[in-house]
Amino acid sequence: MDYDLVIALAKKQNQSFEVCRAVRQHLFKQDDVLLCDATIDEILSQLNVLFEPQSTELELLRTIRGIRAKRRPS
Repeated sequence: MDYDLVIALAKKQNQSFEVCRAVRQHLFKQDDVLLCDATIDEILSQLNVLFEPQSTELELLRTIRGIRAKRRPS
């Protein structure tokens, strides 16, 4: 495994999850992000393109993003 990857993984808060993800990507040469590996922000971004601009679903996604933004430390 790449030394820089090992160093980056050591800095992660959830090391177990990140290590499993990195090993899986290394072994299977995956460039695509799997749903189980995607962050909530990545999932929300992908969902954004599925809905019409003024739809209720898109408004819900915006609300979820707003709630998440408030929870993040500054």
